[in-house]
Amino acid sequence: MRTNSCEKGELLDLLKVFIGFKSTDSEPIQKMKCLDWIVSTFLSTNVDNIQRGDFEGSPWVFLPQDDSKLLIFAHCDVVPSTDNMFDLSLDDDIAKGRGTCDMKGNILPFLMVYRDAVKEGTVPPISILITTDEEVAGNTIPHLLDTGVVKAPVAFTPDSNDIGIVCQHKGVAWSELICHGKGGHGAYPWDTENPTWVLAEALLKIQASFPPGGHDDWQMTVSPTTLKGSRARNQIDDHVTCGLDIRFPAEVCSSADEAIAKVSAVLPEGCEIKEILAASPLSTPEDHPMVMLYKEVAEEVLGTSIGYKREHGGTDARYFSERGIPAFLYGPKGGGLHSKDEWVSISSLQKHYQIYRELFGKL
Repeated sequence: MRTNSCEKGELLDLLKVFIGFKSTDSEPIQKMKCLDWIVSTFLSTNVDNIQRGDFEGSPWVFLPQDDSKLLIFAHCDVVPSTDNMFDLSLDDDIAKGRGTCDMKGNILPFLMVYRDAVKEGTVPPISILITTDEEVAGNTIPHLLDTGVVKAPVAFTPDSNDIGIVCQHKGVAWSELICHGKGGHGAYPWDTENPTWVLAEALLKIQASFPPGGHDDWQMTVSPTTLKGSRARNQIDDHVTCGLDIRFPAEVCSSADEAIAKVSAVLPEGCEIKEILAASPLSTPEDHPMVMLYKEVAEEVLGTSIGYKREHGGTDARYFSERGIPAFLYGPKGGGLHSKDEWVSISSLQKHYQIYRELFGKL
């Protein structure tokens, strides 16, 4: 029988295989092969209960449990990278590669513990959901929730790091700011109403009304991103478009519509905002019993206190929160998400194996 420890060699062997799958949005076959590997390696003893499907080109795996007290969910899709990032590299306690932290490495300890517990004759009261479209803001989870395929009393994902337990993150309203005018030839500006000047005024008003603040500030932010206008240097177009990345805390706005309305209220004439994609904030009480239980177990294993943190970005946890299902996040020590230096701490992964072991025993 296994103990609560995680053997480093096996962990690294599994992590090497896991990150070797180039499971990006443009590689549906690789995403499917990655899920096949997860099922055969960690869930094969419960294969008769596994539900599988595909939504909008993204495959998923769901293992329900009748007496489930917690749903643990994760994604195994990753952002694109160079080929060498799909080969695991090691430097003392650091494992580098695409997905080591976001989030193949992060979910691996849980999968190992679940496999080991079932082999020992104990099926934890846990349901498991693995999706493949988180990195492209896909709709698999809301679809599965809305159709009743997935149900959960509480949801947890290690799609984070060890800085603190995440119970809150901002909502998002990706939008386009469209500024209208009258186009014409660049050599005769007096015959035009250049919408670029309207855009310049609009951006200054946005900057004044929604300052960026700092990392520790918890406020609504509006970041101009993409720009689109005339395709010729000597042509003034009838309108120009600027992408806006709007982020809002639940305390400030109850919905994306409200956030967009706040931005629209400061704009000059000739402007409109069109919503492209919206997502709700995550808001789970920090004193929720499952959050408190996880915190207690993790602090005992790690030998240190764990605080809470609020994330400015978003994850699939928001889909549960907006349907009244409490959700929270906490992951191993790691960083460099989406960069060439993505990494995870090997010893932290081993600690998280122990956390899941202890947590299962107390559910």
